[in-house]
Amino acid sequence: MKFITSFIVLSSWQLTFIPTSYAFVGYIEEPVKIGTYLTPGLIKTDGTGLFNKLNNAIFMEMSKNSELTLTSLNRARIGIKNGKFDSYFPELWEHLPGEKDQYVVSRPIFYKRIILFTLHDSALAELSDFENETLAVVKGYSYGKEITSNPRLNFTFQENDIINIKLLLNKRVAGVLGGYPGTVKAVIENSEANKIHYDLNNPIAVLESFYVCNNDLDGVKLCNSINKAIQSLLKKGILELNENTGFSRFSPIAQIEE
Repeated sequence: MKFITSFIVLSSWQLTFIPTSYAFVGYIEEPVKIGTYLTPGLIKTDGTGLFNKLNNAIFMEMSKNSELTLTSLNRARIGIKNGKFDSYFPELWEHLPGEKDQYVVSRPIFYKRIILFTLHDSALAELSDFENETLAVVKGYSYGKEITSNPRLNFTFQENDIINIKLLLNKRVAGVLGGYPGTVKAVIENSEANKIHYDLNNPIAVLESFYVCNNDLDGVKLCNSINKAIQSLLKKGILELNENTGFSRFSPIAQIEE
């Protein structure tokens, strides 16, 4: 069972067909205030995270200054509601706060791949193979509603990927659901990494990650400008995205995926 969480188009959202006349963000006082939250390897307090740099690249394309504020995810979401932030990122469809018609979102900046980790001698290859087995997942990690709401799947929730990989190696669970870089790092750093199978090019699901703006005139203009900047980075080859495989790379500054 393999599926992709695709870019959903609902007419009330005004997500895809944003008028080209809303191309500039001169209406927003600089710096443009962007909320975000610590994300391992992607958002760092010292500004060296891949998403820190990607945000800088996007606003350089827009010829705008941005002020990136690190806070908790909940405060980032609240911040866009109360006007503290003009936008926040990264966000996923399943966690978009409030009513969906309150927001517009940018095109994807990154694809989050959900990867299945099993033992090499396991015959389990698809989610449908796990109906009578247990899958280890991390509390609070996003796997997509299609996975978490599947009544035929049995999950055990743990604190982190390191615990889950140990459970897999001890055959306490039949598989682990995870992603890159967190789960892959937990595998690589384990002395028994050679016993674990995973395929980054064969994800169980692909989740879109994007910027969120308010669904008002200013928010629509801002998200449209972000879209144009993302498109420019894609055209220049600085950003590479593949919706089908979930492959994502930000270069030449750094790479998101290998």
